[in-house]
Amino acid sequence: MKALRKILLALTAIAALLVAYPASVQAVPTMYQYTGNHFNIVTGPPYTKSDFVSGTVTLASPLAANMPLTAVTPLAFSFSDGVQTITGPSTLSFSFFFATDGDGTIIRWNFAVSTTQGLIQSKRSFFGSRPVDVGRMGPFSAGKFGLRDFAPGSWTTTVTAPDAGSSLALLSLSLTALGVVARRFQGAAA
Repeated sequence: MKALRKILLALTAIAALLVAYPASVQAVPTMYQYTGNHFNIVTGPPYTKSDFVSGTVTLASPLAANMPLTAVTPLAFSFSDGVQTITGPSTLSFSFFFATDGDGTIIRWNFAVSTTQGLIQSKRSFFGSRPVDVGRMGPFSAGKFGLRDFAPGSWTTTVTAPDAGSSLALLSLSLTALGVVARRFQGAAA
């Protein structure tokens, strides 16, 4: 009887871990994709009015609902302005600030990624401030840039499904171990 209680206690503990595991241990990477509008101001080649800022940023988990403008650190990002593409986080410099609505949708932002060769930036960060998308090639004194004034782009979200395989493997391993322990207890009781 004592052995049966130990087995039931072990099963209860494992069941509790399996219920809590997906929510507390597994991060759910989330990719946010930005699509800007075509530049309306360019200083000439290499930028044209058909270029625009676009790209993705991947975070460890979805942004919270009703989040005020907050700095976040991405797992990865890649942005293009039609002339250059900057990926990271191994670039020279980057910063990401996001604010969300009640559904967790990005409604305000300010991000900039740069290398020694150029900069890509987009902002719609404060009410009344000028929303702008910028692509600029260095050296910065050369003045080669594309700009979209007062017409911010939009964000879409893709939540990556958690790895169900590792949860199933953990469950299978746990049940196998319990079977071995149960047989040992049965053998000892006999």
